[in-house]
Amino acid sequence: MTEFITDLSRLIVQLFAVWLIGVAGLCLLLPGLALKALEAMGSTPFIHFGEHALRALVGLALIGVADATTWPQAFFWAGVFIVGSSALIAIAPRRWHHAYAKFWARHLPPWSLQAMAPFTVVAGGALAWAVS
Repeated sequence: MTEFITDLSRLIVQLFAVWLIGVAGLCLLLPGLALKALEAMGSTPFIHFGEHALRALVGLALIGVADATTWPQAFFWAGVFIVGSSALIAIAPRRWHHAYAKFWARHLPPWSLQAMAPFTVVAGGALAWAVS
C-alpha cells in the first residue's frame, strides 16, 4: 500500500510540474489571458474551493512522495505548508481571496509574467526530475 501511495503521489507531483510548465507557456505567449485567469481566482465558490482543493492535493502528494526523494524534509515541509495555507485561504472569506487576486492581476504588467515564465519552466522541470 505504501508503494501505491508513493507512486500515486509521484504521478500527481509530475502532473503538477507539467501544469506549471503549461502555465509558464501561457504567461510567456499570452500574458493578458494569464492575468485575466489570475483575476478570476476566488471569484466564485467553485473556483475558490476548487483551486484550494487541487492545491491541497498537490501538497499531500509532496508529503506522500517525500521519502522517495533526495530531499525528504524539504518535500515534506513544502507539502505541509501548501496544505496548511490552502486550508487557511479556503476558510477565509472568499471576497478577500478574490480581492487579492484582482489586485495583483491589475498591478502586474504583462512583461513581468513573461520575465518569470522561464524560471517557472525550470522549477517545473526540476520538480518533475526530483520525484522521478
